[in-house]
Amino acid sequence: MGRLSSQREGTRGTSDPGLDTRRAGSALRKTILIVDDNEDILSFMQAALENAGYDVGLATEGAQALAQQAEHRADLLITDIFMPGQDGIETLRECRLRYPQTRIIVMSAGGGADRRLDYLPAAALIGANATLHKPFGVNQLLDTVRDVLQL
Repeated sequence: MGRLSSQREGTRGTSDPGLDTRRAGSALRKTILIVDDNEDILSFMQAALENAGYDVGLATEGAQALAQQAEHRADLLITDIFMPGQDGIETLRECRLRYPQTRIIVMSAGGGADRRLDYLPAAALIGANATLHKPFGVNQLLDTVRDVLQL
């Protein structure tokens, strides 16, 4: 499998997803692509997932994530909804069409002009395998990722 690169300047995961053999012993290493425009969220999630043994790629908006997915398929895409450029709902739709085998988790703290709207149920209807409401902790993130990858 090719390298899932971090698009944040100077940031690379501690594990090397660029190896053609994604097997550590007999266990298959899963690759996760995180899409969020918030640097703190990206750092938090990257650290938690790498510490749990996953290979992690990063993108700051949906079109960038889909370009990375075209080059190096991730097993799981985790995307925020509200981002500049291509938002998470459009990213979800495009990923579902182009890469139906990819698992998808959509996350959000709300957003948009009307913060009373919750877009996570819509994301589930469109095809997200799971949703996460921000803020969430490490255990909730890891439990959700494990559950979705076992589907």
